[in-house]
Amino acid sequence: MRNRDDKESAFVKAARFLKYNKLVFILSVIAAAMLVFSVFADKGLLTRLKYQSEKKKLEKQFDDEKKKQEDLKKEIDELNNSNEKIEKIAREKYGMTREGEQIFKIEVDSTK
Repeated sequence: MRNRDDKESAFVKAARFLKYNKLVFILSVIAAAMLVFSVFADKGLLTRLKYQSEKKKLEKQFDDEKKKQEDLKKEIDELNNSNEKIEKIAREKYGMTREGEQIFKIEVDSTK
């Protein structure tokens, strides 16, 4: 019986607290609503974190593309200024040879 009285007294205590402290209760509800709104709203904390993550990913992608562009510019400069580079590409990609050279093609059996 005492256990039930403790539960009722706890309920009565809570009801009494709300009755005499309406301002505290209302402010608590408003603060909780503002907290939920600031975290889950369209411009809330979760959305902000998602956009920051996306921003970092895009900045990394931008840096990678910028590095590729610099590498391509270096290769263009080498091709414009070096006959050796042009000759190397002509030999490797297009199988070109100098006059009088012979090419030996070695085929490797890949079944072994």
